[in-house]
Amino acid sequence: MKRPLTYPATRVEDEREVVAGIDYPDPYRWLEEETDEAAAWQRAQNLLTDQLVRDTPHFERLRELVGHCAADGTGSPNWMVDPTPQFAGGRWFRLGRPGGADGSAYPEAAAVIVADTLEEEGRILLDPRANGIQHVFWLAPAPDGRTFAVGVTADGGELGEIRLYDAVSGDRLPDDIPHRSHGPLVVPQWTPDSAGFFYTAADPAGEQYAFPVYYHRVGTAAATVPEPVDAPDVPLVQVDPAGRYAVATSVWALPRYVCELPGRTWRPFVQGVDATVLGVIDGDRYLAVTNHDAPRGRVIAIAFDSPDPSDPAGWQEIVPESDRVLGHVRLIGGRLVVTGSVDTEARAWVFDRDGTELEEVPLSGAGAFPNDALPHNALTPDGHPDEFVFLYSTPLSSPGLYRYRLGSGRVETVRPPRVTLPGAEVSLRWAESRDGTRVPYHLVLPHGADGAEPLPTLITAYGGGRVAWPAQYPGPSAAFVASGGALVISHQRGGADLGSDWADAGRQGRKQTSFDDLYAIAEHLLATGVTTADRLAVTGWSNGGIMAGAVFAQRPDLWAAVVAQCPILDLVGSGRDPYGRFAVPHEFGGGFETPEAVRHLASMSAYQLVDGTAPSYPWFYVHAGAVDSACPPGQIRKTVARVQAAAGPDTPALVRVWEGVGHGMASGRSEAVLHTAYWLAFVMRRLGMTPAALGGDR
Repeated sequence: MKRPLTYPATRVEDEREVVAGIDYPDPYRWLEEETDEAAAWQRAQNLLTDQLVRDTPHFERLRELVGHCAADGTGSPNWMVDPTPQFAGGRWFRLGRPGGADGSAYPEAAAVIVADTLEEEGRILLDPRANGIQHVFWLAPAPDGRTFAVGVTADGGELGEIRLYDAVSGDRLPDDIPHRSHGPLVVPQWTPDSAGFFYTAADPAGEQYAFPVYYHRVGTAAATVPEPVDAPDVPLVQVDPAGRYAVATSVWALPRYVCELPGRTWRPFVQGVDATVLGVIDGDRYLAVTNHDAPRGRVIAIAFDSPDPSDPAGWQEIVPESDRVLGHVRLIGGRLVVTGSVDTEARAWVFDRDGTELEEVPLSGAGAFPNDALPHNALTPDGHPDEFVFLYSTPLSSPGLYRYRLGSGRVETVRPPRVTLPGAEVSLRWAESRDGTRVPYHLVLPHGADGAEPLPTLITAYGGGRVAWPAQYPGPSAAFVASGGALVISHQRGGADLGSDWADAGRQGRKQTSFDDLYAIAEHLLATGVTTADRLAVTGWSNGGIMAGAVFAQRPDLWAAVVAQCPILDLVGSGRDPYGRFAVPHEFGGGFETPEAVRHLASMSAYQLVDGTAPSYPWFYVHAGAVDSACPPGQIRKTVARVQAAAGPDTPALVRVWEGVGHGMASGRSEAVLHTAYWLAFVMRRLGMTPAALGGDR
């Protein structure tokens, strides 16, 4: 980077933030507002970032490499891959990007494709860009295969429109559903007669971040009155394939209400239990993985006619807890297929309905089921009722599509990985955290590296939300490995990589533990000679972006560069935003009502922590979306302004706010590739790296 940098002029005000009686300086508060002045500042910052990043040597080569490494996925989170095909009406429906090894062959947005067999490429039923659609979040075919619903966006944000189409002609149906759904979080489920479906709407602008549930009957006017379930708890509705029951299940993973179909008289089911209960409808019972009295998970059954389904004493244990971490249970071919992990690496086991273990699915190598990363994804039916059809990736190969016929002892490859990292090697390692806990991480070394010489190294981490950050393909970040860098997949506490107790040990009042684990991994990399302090970078997205901001400010001595993707950087001020009030206390603890809670948030909040007293700061880059309803750009702008003032002109602190972009999950393919190429160019320039050419020469 050219030094010193000349940043756009930034006005400083004598403004204060007072929360629960605690007073903090807030000199850049004006940048939170969507005013002409803030917009001009943002345009000037974007222009500066564009000039500096595009001036990076071989930028276009890097963008081409990122496009190749992105394979199926496009967005910031690594699990953004084409989802598992769904079997309906004797045909296979999927969202996909048909194309060859050349990333430019992929369409901008995933199309709706239908095929007669799993192996066929199939034909396109819905071409998004030809229909004015920027992105398709989800696909839900009716059980008879004659109709399908999709969640779409035209503006790049995560609030999507629900549309219906004829699955033979591809024509759009006239049904008009005025409610918006929250992107990939809530997939509607059809009733078995294909007459209609339950869906969750989104109202992120209200006092409560509310998610009312509706039922839509095809060919009729949209419902105006929501279903009588606990809407603020973000319910999704699961439907019994046999047509007898529906269950409203919260994203916080409790089956809170049940009703008998075809009527919709809801009654409370499992409520008030301090645990997760996540599963499927199996006849007259709800079959689920729970962490109640089992941090690593056990499979239980709860009868729908139980006199007190909220009392765990009445639950029937099917599969007891063991040293393996259980995640999801599926009903396939009359058996239970349970997916989970051992030491963060994916496994799958087959049980009888009574819990007798029959076999383990013979997976190859340390890896992950990408679509299992989010806990609620198991609530959406996919695959085939009699065969285990799944996506699987490893840190060295992009997701492939596989099929396992129960009892066969052999996994079939339906579609092989589109991208691999030839010659790279992956190993599971352990660091010791501040409190003596051993913390796992996966280290990916590039072709030709033996660990004897320090390498430029990038840590990727999430560490929150009870979401696992598994040993999966790193998506576009694989370009870093292809260019000679070492990549680290962190499994710190806060995430569910080793069970719910592992997650809860790094959340809320113990959130600092998650950051301490990351510091332990960084220090272990330094102590073992993998890298040096001037060649170590870290990045995270969403919750991981908040983490990146915190570790930038708490331990600036550890990093050469830090990239925060779609973060909240002012946790104290987030209470003024509906999503912040909804999400921040759940993950970071406390809330905004007491001085102790506010001080706790401030101890992890980049905006409050950056004060210019550190001897030096690492290079800092923030990626943000202009229409991100979860992590709005205003609080990002003001934090970057504060970092620029604190770090001074000799240390780059850049922000890029992308127009027409939300939380990173609705971007077109070329957009997402460009966004990743920007922050990777920033990191690789700081670490002295040259991107590899697709032919293999660096």
